[in-house]
Amino acid sequence: MTAIRKFRENGATFFLLLALMAIFSLPRVLRAATVEEIAMIKSADRQKILVEGAKKEGKITWYTTLIVDQVVRPVKEAFEKEYPFVQLEFYRGNSENVVRKMLAEYQAKRYDVDLIDGTVSPVMVQRAGFLQRFYSPALADYPAELKDPQGFWGSTNLYFFALGYNTKMVKANEVPKSYADLLNPRWRGKMMWSTSRGSGAPMFIGNVLTSMGEEAGKAYLQKLKAQSIAKSTASNRQILDLVIAGEYPLAVHIFNHHAYISKSAGAPVDWYPIEPVTATIQTLALAKNAAHPHATMLFLDFVFSEKGQKVFQQSNYLPAHPKVNAKQADLKAGGGRFKKAVYMTPDVQFDKGNEWVDYFQDQFLKQ
Repeated sequence: MTAIRKFRENGATFFLLLALMAIFSLPRVLRAATVEEIAMIKSADRQKILVEGAKKEGKITWYTTLIVDQVVRPVKEAFEKEYPFVQLEFYRGNSENVVRKMLAEYQAKRYDVDLIDGTVSPVMVQRAGFLQRFYSPALADYPAELKDPQGFWGSTNLYFFALGYNTKMVKANEVPKSYADLLNPRWRGKMMWSTSRGSGAPMFIGNVLTSMGEEAGKAYLQKLKAQSIAKSTASNRQILDLVIAGEYPLAVHIFNHHAYISKSAGAPVDWYPIEPVTATIQTLALAKNAAHPHATMLFLDFVFSEKGQKVFQQSNYLPAHPKVNAKQADLKAGGGRFKKAVYMTPDVQFDKGNEWVDYFQDQFLKQ
């Protein structure tokens, strides 16, 4: 009886192995490809495979932090014109909201989201294990600092920070042109910045510590602390608006394209790039269990391509693609007005952000 039982058990194992080998040796056309397989396709027929799969999927869901009317809708319209058989749906929220929403859904085993973006959102999701590496041929044109070395994200657009100033209150030849110039006693109490973690004073501090080094950077920041810079929880855009209104002559660490847009509309404002300029990156990533991977890969290819990047350009965003200028070329590094920028990648912000916030709170908020 023992021999018979062993034969039955071994026989069952043998046939189970045969069945598994048969399943995994099937050509992809006979079994569903995984998200990873689709995301990493590099074969000559890649486009054909993605298009055929996207026609069956029919939609994409994008969790975004970008401004809907300014750029999300134009991107949606351009992509759907390129691929009319795919409908792009989106949910818009700040970084905290899009990450919280995705993590809650994954914990509930709901896989609605295909894409998530943000300056730090993708790396937060990646650290939780919910992103999928992908290959997009369009990213071959991008420099190393604008794409994840492991393939988890690519860049859609850039943000450069500068000094904003009221042109009625500050003449062009009086504008501080270096970090040292910000220490001039004439500017004491006449500057303002945002307390925002991702774009305000903590990011300025991060740039100083990164570019100058910890010891020299902290020595500089102690001198800057004596300048009594006004602080506000308002956004960088609102800080700039206060400067335009004449509340303060100078706004430290505002988005340079915001100043450009306001200046173009006739506001008494301009910007100056104090080098090295702080730069952050808007990144886009693929969800690990994306429900529509073929269509999503078509979208990633489109957004990272020169054609897709021109949609960002026309929306007054600063395209990440090195061959696509900003609408006003000098808003980007290398465009004529400044060269040196410190790119705060999502990983750097995630790993060092708390230190920068703590330093700001301890040294500048407790004055």
